[in-house]
Amino acid sequence: MSPTPGRSARAAVAAFLAAVPGEATRRLRSTYLQEYAAHLATLKECPEADLTLADLLDPAHAEAWLSAAASGETRRRNSLRGPAAPASANAMAARTSTLNTFSAHAGHPLSLTVPKPEFAPRLSPTEAHRTLKLLTAHQPEGILDSTWERTTALIALAVTTGHGLARLQNMTLDDLQLDRPLPRARVAGAWYPLDTVSRHALARWHDTHHALTAGHRKTLHGGDVHQLWVTTAPGRPRNGRPAPPAGLPAARRTLEAAHRRLVTLALGTPLLLEQFCPADSAEA
Repeated sequence: MSPTPGRSARAAVAAFLAAVPGEATRRLRSTYLQEYAAHLATLKECPEADLTLADLLDPAHAEAWLSAAASGETRRRNSLRGPAAPASANAMAARTSTLNTFSAHAGHPLSLTVPKPEFAPRLSPTEAHRTLKLLTAHQPEGILDSTWERTTALIALAVTTGHGLARLQNMTLDDLQLDRPLPRARVAGAWYPLDTVSRHALARWHDTHHALTAGHRKTLHGGDVHQLWVTTAPGRPRNGRPAPPAGLPAARRTLEAAHRRLVTLALGTPLLLEQFCPADSAEA
């Protein structure tokens, strides 16, 4: 397959995304390609709609975007190190991989060198359990009760199962069995026993989940919300629509932001959720 120079960049990206398997991967690829197109349109001083596939496949354009992104120039949100901080090696690896995959799909592989990813040091099992116990017992000021309960429940599962958010986000209420003699949780098809601290954190969140999703949720969505992780506060009104109520399935970035805020306030350091997983866990 050879690229058509005059083909619309938007059409090429849409065709590529339609062929990407997995919602999470598709969303990640879309985010970075949108960022690339916005940067390139600014560079060329033209509307994004005027960009062509050839523009996206130009090695000079690709290198210019990656250089700007590495310097933090394309960041749309603040980061833990400030709005102008350099991008992480992992983010740059994802950007480069996106370009390589997209260009190969378009029939003109760029074959850019992907940066080596960085892995945050894991807590030891003892450190992870002690930190979990601290977090479940002490709520920092400025965090909603329900958000604190959801986040500590999420950390409890990371500690006890060794899985990160990629697997934990998809859990449902059916994946918890808290009333058994030996309570357990199911992640990625496998059951894991829960210790007393983890069981308490999950039972507390389970009760809060019920309070957030009971009653009006049935009339709005035709049934109960079975996803384990739901929003804890109303959203913002968008495009003239009323603000969505609390109790809807929570997006990954919502869970990540809440986790980052809790550990930063409580511990003074932005530990990633995956750092609570055992060091021998296969999932990063």
